[in-house]
Amino acid sequence: MKVKQEFFGFNPVMWMGVVEDNKDPLKLGRLRVRIFGWHNSKPTEVDGEPGVKTEDLPWAQVLQPVNAGPNSGIGGPLTGIVQGTWVMGMFLDGEIAREPLVMGSLAGIPTSMNPNPDGGPPTEGFYDPDGPVKGFPRISNDWTVDEPDTNRLARNDNTAMGDPKDYTHTIIDKKKNRQHKSQYGNGYEIEEPVLDGWDKFKSKYPLNRVLETKSGHIFEIDDTPKFERIHIYHKNGNYIEIGGAVGAMNRMDKVVGDQFTMIDGNHYKSVHGDINVVGRHIQQLSQTTVIEGQSITLKAPAMVLAAKKVHVAESLSVGRGASCTIVDIRGRVFEVKNGIVVASTDS
Repeated sequence: MKVKQEFFGFNPVMWMGVVEDNKDPLKLGRLRVRIFGWHNSKPTEVDGEPGVKTEDLPWAQVLQPVNAGPNSGIGGPLTGIVQGTWVMGMFLDGEIAREPLVMGSLAGIPTSMNPNPDGGPPTEGFYDPDGPVKGFPRISNDWTVDEPDTNRLARNDNTAMGDPKDYTHTIIDKKKNRQHKSQYGNGYEIEEPVLDGWDKFKSKYPLNRVLETKSGHIFEIDDTPKFERIHIYHKNGNYIEIGGAVGAMNRMDKVVGDQFTMIDGNHYKSVHGDINVVGRHIQQLSQTTVIEGQSITLKAPAMVLAAKKVHVAESLSVGRGASCTIVDIRGRVFEVKNGIVVASTDS
């Protein structure tokens, strides 16, 4: 069998470049990369050398890690690399240079942005064509050039470590001073927990692994000693945090809107401490509801029993002000008005 010498490693050509397009029409995660030494830095002709527009760059396949293994929708995500990312790869067809393969990405410290501040069409290549307003390097959320690509939550920079400024992530400012409180009518409060002395973000590089999406969703797995935590954050403010500032054995679920729990089977809950609920409590129960306990006390300035009959199995104590009809387990009927039993009959 005759093997094409320019294919797949027989005459390998390694390269580095910058991603200029990640909107693969085949949705395979392919990228258009402007490659140093192979593609002109200008989209138009310069000194007789032809320019290359972004849309004329060949699509590059992306090598996936072994724990991804995409196949028929199974496996890890094929997307994630944004425009403006530096990548490294090889040409599968050697110096023919029409079959690029991305083998990995490179972090850096961007020093400049696309000279066209409003984004495309770009005046120069090796930048994100969308420009700094919509693209990368980003200038939103106080992000700047001359700053490492590593996420601020993973770096946790501060001036005490010799950095030129505090690169504080906006999520830290949102959660540092927790103001959300709920209050019972008797003054009892429930608030978002934060332990004493945990007012500062304590993650240490390189122990916090962070994934932040383009819109601002965040996933953290933090192995910082005495600050170990798992954190899932939605850009609208919802989050789940286990450990960290809420306590090593604790979990915090924050919902800024409504929360729904839909269970097709049974629901079992085991709580060895108290259950405290703040707010209006409405339950739509099934046809038969059973509440069991050694002692059940209902306290309220006013209590309304809307049922036509109330069956009492053993003993009954009615407080002042209650008016209702009560039937005990033996069939006796009690008429109660303003907390006083006014009549008792057998039926």
